[in-house]
Parts: sequence; structure tokens; C-alpha cells
Amino acid sequence: MRLVPQSLRRRRALLAASGAALVAAIATVLVLNSTPAAATWQTFSGTPTCDCVVQDSKTNTYRAVFGYVSNSSSTGKIDAGDNNKVVLSSNSSADVKVTTRFEPGTHKASFATGWISKDTQATWKVGGKNVTANWNKPTCGRDVSLPAGGNGSGPLIALIIAGLVGGGIYLWRMRRTAAQP
Repeated sequence: MRLVPQSLRRRRALLAASGAALVAAIATVLVLNSTPAAATWQTFSGTPTCDCVVQDSKTNTYRAVFGYVSNSSSTGKIDAGDNNKVVLSSNSSADVKVTTRFEPGTHKASFATGWISKDTQATWKVGGKNVTANWNKPTCGRDVSLPAGGNGSGPLIALIIAGLVGGGIYLWRMRRTAAQP
């Protein structure tokens, strides 16, 4: 003799599995978004670089690709703002998210500007040092991979999709259970 009907056991198992998946997804988001603490710098212990640009000859625009060489033995941080920004020589604007975390060593293509006009110079001012990019810089080769774009919402989108899939499975199971005699 069963104490708990079959249909209730299935729902409980489904709810338990959905809850476990939700907890795992939240834990993953928290772990992926956490970073070790970095020292805050006012001056940059190294050199900002602009080795190349990505050109679009059809529209006469380019993207400046900036990197850096850090001489420090530890990771440092310079927040975006007056001490870490890209300044354009014209009144044009560009979508720029500058690097704020500086790890030891050489880092090519740490960030890139959005598309800016051929006549505009882009200057990265960071920690008291400057580097300028313009249309005449060499074009980036295949050895330079541009930084990934995005707004950091990937984990949130994955969490929403997981919730929708779990909810869909729950509804499907509910209908299937209700249809059984």
C-alpha cells in the first residue's frame, strides 16, 4: 500500500530537481562574477599600447585596439573615469569600455573602441600615461584577437532560459499527469 500517490511523487521530484537546478545556476553566476581583489592604483606601472587598428575602408572608419604592458608583480586596478579614459580628437563619440584591471605582463588587444571616423585620433589616458591611435597605424593581423563584446548579461540570460525550460517541463508534466486516468 502506497502512502504517497504516484502523481505527487513525480511533482515533488520535479520540483526538487528544478530547485536544485536553480540553486546551481545562482551559485554559478555568483562564482563567475566574483574576482579576486586588485590593488587600486593612481599611476600605471607600465605602458599603454596601441599596436594596430581595424579598418573599414568602405565607411572610412576604424576601431583602435589598445593593450598594455604592466611591469608590476601584482594585479592592479584603475577605475574608468578621469584617470582612465579614451579621448577623441573630434566631437565624435565612440562606445568605449576601457580596461580597469591590469595584470602583470604584456596584454595585446585588452579593449577596442567602437567605430570612429578616419579623421579622428583616439588617445587612451591611463594612470598618467597616454597612447594615441589613428587611421595610419598598422592593421591588426590574425595574431590579434579582439576582446569579446557584450554587456555581461550572459549568465542572467542563461538563468532565465533555465527557468523557462524548467517551467515548461513542469507544465508538460502537469498536463500529462492530468490526462492519465
